[in-house]
Formats: sequence, C-alpha cells, structure tokens
Amino acid sequence: MRYTLYDIQQMPRIPRLTLINAISGFKSANLVGTIGPDQTPNLAMFSSAVHIGSEPPLLGIITRPVDGALKTTRHTYQNIKSNGFFTLNHVQEDILKSAHQTSAPYPDGVSEFDAVGLTPVYSELLPAPYVAESHIRIGLEYVEEYAIKANNTLLIIGKVIELIIPDDCVDAQGNLDLAYAGTVALSGLDTYYKVEMLERLGYARV
Repeated sequence: MRYTLYDIQQMPRIPRLTLINAISGFKSANLVGTIGPDQTPNLAMFSSAVHIGSEPPLLGIITRPVDGALKTTRHTYQNIKSNGFFTLNHVQEDILKSAHQTSAPYPDGVSEFDAVGLTPVYSELLPAPYVAESHIRIGLEYVEEYAIKANNTLLIIGKVIELIIPDDCVDAQGNLDLAYAGTVALSGLDTYYKVEMLERLGYARV
C-alpha cells in the first residue's frame, strides 16, 4: 500500500488521524496531572512526551491547538501556565481503561480523577497532582514553550524536579526497566501494547 500526500489528504478525517498518529511507531502513554485555579485536579492522556535533554533534565509535551475543540487539553495548558507545574504518570495495564477515559471532554469543574476512579496524590515539591496508582511518576516545572506554526500546536518544556520510581526498576547505571514497571506503549489514538525488553546493547563505537 502506497499513500501520497494527496491520498492522505483525501482520506476521511478519522482514518487519516488514526493512520498518521501511528506511523511514527510506538509512543509513550502518560497521564498529565495539573491543578486548576479553583484547586480542581485535572488529568489528561498524552502520547507526545519527549526527551529534550539531560543536563538540566528536560522533557517536553506537545499540546493540541489551544483554541481547539478538546476542553481537557485547554485545561492542561491553562493550568500549567497558571501555576507553572505538571506531572507525567506512566500508564500500566491495570489502570489502562481509566487512563484512556481521561481523554473524554469533561466539562469545567469536573475532576478526571473523580470521573475515572484514579487517586490524586501530592508532593511538597510541587502543587500538581500525581496519579497514586502509577508506578513511575515525574514532577516537572514549566520552563518555556514554542509555538509550532505549521499546525498551531505548542511544545511545552518542563524541568524534572522529582522522580518517583520503584526501587527494583532502576539499576546503578540508571537503566530503567519499563517492562518490569508494567509501562504500556501506545499506537495511534487508542491501541495499547505490552512491552518486553529484547536486549541491552553497549555504547556503539567505530
């Protein structure tokens, strides 16, 4: 099967979104936790978390258009801008359905935590909520953002200020065993996969 840009543009909207969201390969499935000005905890599924750098430790997320139709995404962005903090929480199989349900467009004043049955938990280092059920949790402080003019999205960059990882999931060299932690991978918009480690290869040299 071969698709040209013209073919892709002629596809119905939903099949086009599904296909283009899958062609980059497996993506991370993270719940982004924020808190609103009224102290309502907010939770939204994101598949766009990306490593930006290690010194300082930076991660980024891509938001959908700020003026788009999905209120949950606007809540996430507005909350990050309001108080400057957010969390990334890995998704495992046991919370998969609840995590996916956070992508529904819940109205103002409704906490996705309550709506899907997940538990907010807080650290003294940041006001944004973690997901208590998540095995790997990352606390971030907003650093900067970049507008992507091609499709009116935003790259939000945060500095890692806290990591919560099970003791038996990371070794002395910093290798993180995501398979042991139960972290799932995401393809497209709604298809999730278990992961397993195949092999750890040494640093490549000529």
